[in-house]
Amino acid sequence: MKSVSILLGGLLLTGCAFDLSPAPRQALPTLAPVTAPARPAVAGPASDMPAMGEIQDIGTARFQRPITGSCGMESLQHYVGQPRVAVDSRTLPENYRVVGRYSRVTMEYIPERLTIRIADDDTVESLTCG
Repeated sequence: MKSVSILLGGLLLTGCAFDLSPAPRQALPTLAPVTAPARPAVAGPASDMPAMGEIQDIGTARFQRPITGSCGMESLQHYVGQPRVAVDSRTLPENYRVVGRYSRVTMEYIPERLTIRIADDDTVESLTCG
């Protein structure tokens, strides 16, 4: 019995050695405000781009026709709104590309290149140069 009382006494003394009160709170460090990086100046219009023509009223047409171009697109505008398979490849210039809504395309401007955009319903949406 003596050993049990010694053991209980030791446990009680050990319990008194621990401080169970909460530790004092420390202030959080202040963060510096985040600033957006400076934007580079926007260059003026490129001199090799064709001049825009006057705005043309296209009425309630479903597709917008291009205004200017140098790739022969003017003679092909009758394909706009037609099914893609109706375009006669023999009438197209040597340098052309066909792109859809999710196609990846390069962004350089090539005035001699015809770009044929295809709508989701597989019809010709537009024919543009570049």
